[in-house]
Amino acid sequence: MKDNIMSVEKFTDAEKCLIYGDTYSNVYNEIIVSDITSNEMKNVLKGNYVEVLENDLFLDLYNEFEHLNKSNFSSNIVKHISDFLHLNPLKNNTIFTIGVACYQLFLQANWTGPLVSKLDLKSWGPSTAVIESLVDDLDCVSRKVLYPELLVFSYAVFSNDQINIFTRFWWQIRMLSTLQSLLNELSNDIKNMFELAFKQMENTVLETDEEALFRIEQCKIYLSHYGNITKATNCLNTAMNLLGLEHSLVGAMGKRTKFQVKELAQLTLNVNSHKEENNTNLLTPHECCDLPKDCVLDDENRLPDIKFSNESAGKFPKLNSLQQAAILNTLLMEQKCKPKDDLQFEELQPYIRCLVSQQSVWSIHVSTLLQRSLLERDSRKSVERAMKQIECLVSSLEVSSPLNVDRLYLFHCSFVSPSWQLKAYLGNIMLSMGAIQSALDWFLALDMWEECVACYNTQGHRHKAAEILKNELKSSNLTVAKHILILCLLGDATDDISLYEEAWKISDYRSSRAQKHWAFYYYTRKEYKESIDHFKNSLKINSLQENLWFRLGFACMVEERWSEAAEAYRRYCDIENDCFEAWNNLAKCYIKNGQKSRAYYALKEAVKCNYESWMVWDNLMVVSVDCGCFEEAIKCYHRLIDLKSKHVDLEVLRILVQAVQNNVKDENDRPASEHRKCLLQLFGRLTSQVQNDGEIWKLYAHLEEAVPIPNKETADKVLHHLQCAHRFTTQGNKWTQEKNSCLFVSRLSLELAEAYLSCSNITENHEQKKRFLSSAKIMLVSVVSQIEKEKDLMESADIREEFEKVKNILNEIKLQLSAEL
Repeated sequence: MKDNIMSVEKFTDAEKCLIYGDTYSNVYNEIIVSDITSNEMKNVLKGNYVEVLENDLFLDLYNEFEHLNKSNFSSNIVKHISDFLHLNPLKNNTIFTIGVACYQLFLQANWTGPLVSKLDLKSWGPSTAVIESLVDDLDCVSRKVLYPELLVFSYAVFSNDQINIFTRFWWQIRMLSTLQSLLNELSNDIKNMFELAFKQMENTVLETDEEALFRIEQCKIYLSHYGNITKATNCLNTAMNLLGLEHSLVGAMGKRTKFQVKELAQLTLNVNSHKEENNTNLLTPHECCDLPKDCVLDDENRLPDIKFSNESAGKFPKLNSLQQAAILNTLLMEQKCKPKDDLQFEELQPYIRCLVSQQSVWSIHVSTLLQRSLLERDSRKSVERAMKQIECLVSSLEVSSPLNVDRLYLFHCSFVSPSWQLKAYLGNIMLSMGAIQSALDWFLALDMWEECVACYNTQGHRHKAAEILKNELKSSNLTVAKHILILCLLGDATDDISLYEEAWKISDYRSSRAQKHWAFYYYTRKEYKESIDHFKNSLKINSLQENLWFRLGFACMVEERWSEAAEAYRRYCDIENDCFEAWNNLAKCYIKNGQKSRAYYALKEAVKCNYESWMVWDNLMVVSVDCGCFEEAIKCYHRLIDLKSKHVDLEVLRILVQAVQNNVKDENDRPASEHRKCLLQLFGRLTSQVQNDGEIWKLYAHLEEAVPIPNKETADKVLHHLQCAHRFTTQGNKWTQEKNSCLFVSRLSLELAEAYLSCSNITENHEQKKRFLSSAKIMLVSVVSQIEKEKDLMESADIREEFEKVKNILNEIKLQLSAEL
């Protein structure tokens, strides 16, 4: 019944304001002054989250949560809220509002700032233990998470079916995204909850801008957590259409450096908006003050920005908030889709310039500056600006302006990183610049043990990495998940396999991390057989580890366990479907298993992922021929010529020609003769590129000959192609030095002689007939004389048999020529 209700009901104005988080709209102002709206709702809309949490109802429930059984804690807290609402149904809206306040305050404390003050909540223990209690994957989180109990409370509220608020699923999706971002690995539990919540949202009627907002948030989840480009693209395209937004990269003349004299074409972004004015007043122009400073590039050569000859090329139209969010997600989409090189950096810059010029939404502005810094950190000329910019972003979290509600506006469409992650980026930049000790200090302060181990290894101090990990094992606030992590890292640092086994036992045999590190121990030593079972055990617990599926597939291929390798690559492709190496390897596994039709479809996916790899096209062509997909094989051959100019695969060409000659049925039960015209075009193109291959010309002649009713035009073409084949094969007289080439020339000479005879029989011109017969005679006399010189060849029975056939047809032609004279 609930699904049916949600399919017709719409959000109330208060729910919309909570979802949008915009404090500039008329609807927001009306709700704030309304007597109907509760004080809790008004405080949440204003960003006074701490005041909401001073509610006695919240404090009572909060204290009760602490004493719940920690076994299946996530289920217990949801049940506790359900039991409370069952006894107090009128508290439904209040509990939901408190849940939103908890969640927003958690984001403020850990992501957006400003610093939270006046919040006095009793801690339930180490933050790692509190967050880890929500998932069953034994995954470790950062110890730097502030007020994790707030996220737990919002989890209990948003996951509760007793709360009949239509935006609950939307808030649940947001909360799950935040929870997943705290974990080191993808969680199966969270993914399943995402899918259920997405399904519920599909059954909800959304207005145009509501759906655009939701699709952009959905796109961000697919991009940031799962790297699912296909689903993310579909969501983003839907949002773009709803927003009436079109964009394209265009070229414009301009200068990039200070001393540049000649203008060159530079990339810029052409943005067009066809969106009509919004009737809901929820997307009014949003102007946030006190945005983080945009650090100017200080370079002795490069200009801070491109100077276009036409100034309008460097200017962008004013976009509304959702349109900016759509452009930001496009930026991240392009970044994930394209290879990381200088060209990618150039193609992303126009999106960044467009977004930086808007200067209106805090979360989008911060996300854009951060993405620019992450792109620039690998460049020697811009790494200093990248570091300054990230330092500026870190500092901005500690100041009081702008307000928290302005910072949280469209937060879920953006890619703002948590405060500790920003500091980790600074550490990574220091590491790339060679300041290893400074980077190490950052990582130690952030409890980023994997990065610490990497720093010590770079310094050649593996023993120090082991020391610091051993000291951390003595920590008093060591949770099970963190204990497992430290043991695994210590095993990596000391090559002590017993530590992985100890971590596996501590986890009660349910830690995917322990098995993963154990598997990599063997994998890196090329002991693939030993690694396979550990990869499988890890994936059995957490099947979303895409890199493990890939490595399991490779290990199984090395061990020639083709069925297991195919399963591994198939699972990898389900998660990451744009990796051509995986599709190509999957096809190989299918071929080894004798499943050529499945290999064909796998290779079709591979060429979609990498259209420029001639090896993938070659594999697809071969499999297409084996599967009877003759039309596809011809297309593949054309593509190979595009990529390599000269590509010769005689075996494939023979099969295609024989299929046409014998009129074999293709995979669609069509006679192969229907593909003759396309195949002739292929041979025409191939012989223009590869002119001196006699075998190709011979096959070309056979193809021309494969017609139901021969005629003079066909006979002339067959003769011409066989003449070319004979001429290129017999050049240099080296063909008599090897048996197989001698047999090939003998048989080719017979075919050419037959072609001469055929043409002479068709023509009615006496002189032309004599010319055909004379040419045949000269050709055959030359072949016979060359073979007779090679006494060793004549000892072969095959050669003697073919030689006799050549002499017989020569005698026949001599007789016909005499008769014509």
